[in-house]
Amino acid sequence: MKSIVRIVAAALAAPAAAAVVCAPGASADGNGFLNELRATESQLPGKTAAEMVTAGYFTCGNLRRGALVPDEINAVEQRYGIPDGTAFVNAAITNLCPDFAGAPG
Repeated sequence: MKSIVRIVAAALAAPAAAAVVCAPGASADGNGFLNELRATESQLPGKTAAEMVTAGYFTCGNLRRGALVPDEINAVEQRYGIPDGTAFVNAAITNLCPDFAGAPG
């Protein structure tokens, strides 16, 4: 009987552990990103809302691939012709890739 209980317990524990591992963390928020860009006057000139969200996700991708935050700020300034990319990168991290927040860089 004890071996059956162990088998059942193990069978139930595996899906529970998988659910915890696969549980989503903080979620990405395109509207929050756009609102933060508006609030900080960091919108990209000549870009639609959808294009700005795409640019934000592009920034997140660069950071996830190992770009340092200061380097990505400079890249954003060059890529989009804005004088200060700090608010844009911060808004992307906060709203589109919150899993990256707090990473070294």
